[in-house]
Amino acid sequence: MPTGVDYYRFAGLRHPVAFTDADALYPYLDTVLRDWGTEKLDPGDDAPPVITVRKTEAGFERRSLWLAKPAVFKNPVDAVCDLIVDLIHAHVADHQGLLCLHCAAVELNRGLVIFPNTYRAGKSTLSLKLVASGARLFSDDVLPVSSQGDLGLALGILPRLRLPMPPGITPDFQNFVINRAGPQNSRYLYVKLGLSEQAALGTAAPVRGITILQREENVTPRLLEVKKSTVVKDMILRNFARQNPGLEIIDRLYAIVENAQCYRLEYDDLDQAVNLLQEVFG
Repeated sequence: MPTGVDYYRFAGLRHPVAFTDADALYPYLDTVLRDWGTEKLDPGDDAPPVITVRKTEAGFERRSLWLAKPAVFKNPVDAVCDLIVDLIHAHVADHQGLLCLHCAAVELNRGLVIFPNTYRAGKSTLSLKLVASGARLFSDDVLPVSSQGDLGLALGILPRLRLPMPPGITPDFQNFVINRAGPQNSRYLYVKLGLSEQAALGTAAPVRGITILQREENVTPRLLEVKKSTVVKDMILRNFARQNPGLEIIDRLYAIVENAQCYRLEYDDLDQAVNLLQEVFG
C-alpha cells in the first residue's frame, strides 16, 4: 500500500476504499452509514481499492469503476452523498444475484410497500411521514432484492431529505425530523432514525405493495389500481443491477409485481396520503 493513504473496508464489501487526506469525511460516513462497520487495514494488506477519495485544492475527488471521470465536491456532505452511490454499486457487485431498485421502501403490517423513484414526487418525505406514523423504513432511495424469495433487503443507510422541506409540513412532523437531524448542508438533511424506526442492514421482508407517486397541488387524494403490465415496465427501468441475465431479471420483476398490490397514489397533503396507504397496507 502507498504510504499516506488510509484503507478502510466497509461491511459487506470485498475491496477497500482508499482515502488520502480525507479525514474530514469520516464522521459523516460513520453517522450516515448507520450499520456499515468499517475496518482500517494494515499497511501490509495489498487488496486493491474499489474506490479512491482524496482531498485536493478543488475539493474531495473520487474515482471508481462506476465513474466515467473523477467526481469532485467541495462540501463534505455532498461528497458523502455521492460516495454512497458508489458504495451501493460496490455492494451490489459483490453480492451476485441481487436486483437493485431505485425506490423508497417502508414496512407496514402487510409487508414492504415500495415507491419507485420518480423525480420530485416526494418519496423520501412521504416515507419519513409513514415512519413518524409507525411504519419502519427499509430505504428512501435504493432497495436490493435477494435472489432467494425476492425479498427486499434493508441497507441501513440514513434517509436524506432535500431542503428546504416542502410547504404544508405539520409541526408534529417537522419536530420529528428536527429531533433526529443528522449531517446536513444547504441542500440536504440526513435523518437519524433509531433501530425501531429503520430496519438494520440485511433485514429482509416481502414486497407486498408497489405505489407510483403522483404529487400535484390541490389534487383530491386517491389510490388507484394500476395494471401490473404497466408496473412491470416501470420496474424494469428502476433496476440498475445488470450483472444478471436479462431474462432472469424480467422474470424476477414479473414475480415481484405479481405478488404485490399495485397502485398510483395521487396526492398533495401528506397526512391524507398516509391515511390512504394505511387503510390498504396498515
